[in-house]
Amino acid sequence: MRIPVILYLGAAAEAAPLVAAALVRRPLRGARFWILVWCSVLTAANALQLWLASRGARNLWIAYVVYGASALVLWALSHWQANETARLTFRVAVVPFLAVCGLLTLAVDDTSSFSRAAEPMTYLVCLLAAAYTLLARSLRSSASLMRQDWFWVSAGLALYFGTWSAIGPLSALLVGRAPELLRVAYEVQMVLTITAFVAIARGVTCPAPT
Repeated sequence: MRIPVILYLGAAAEAAPLVAAALVRRPLRGARFWILVWCSVLTAANALQLWLASRGARNLWIAYVVYGASALVLWALSHWQANETARLTFRVAVVPFLAVCGLLTLAVDDTSSFSRAAEPMTYLVCLLAAAYTLLARSLRSSASLMRQDWFWVSAGLALYFGTWSAIGPLSALLVGRAPELLRVAYEVQMVLTITAFVAIARGVTCPAPT
């Protein structure tokens, strides 16, 4: 079956923040730095999956590495918390997040197949973290949101993780009943993924806060 072009574009979009950061050459520290490290992991994982797939080798185990790397998102968002308590909470949460992700991978999932537990847990935790950051900072901000890096990045992350957390249950619902509708759902997901990473790329090009 021919793979739709939009799926390739969705995978390539994960490198958009890296390209944007290289072009504008804004200071890379704090949250921006860790978000770009996360994007680098996603980009490398996609490239490795494609390389393994072209050789007929198993590549589903790479997704589990990506789930663990999502801890970088929590660490990045900790830099944008409005108070020290929230900042510390995000950073402390990294340890149990990795522990639970590893436990679910070993006890419930099979790394040679699609995840049933680690994936939804990862997406839901990161979705809540991004949505909380977006809401908490927006309520406190008196400046234009359109010029704030945290606004664009946290909004992009919320869209990305929200989309991916929904596609799993939707796939389970449609896979045996409406495969054509499932294909459309994945194409819509890729459009939303592209939108999410364009927003993140916009965020890393915003003027650095002083």
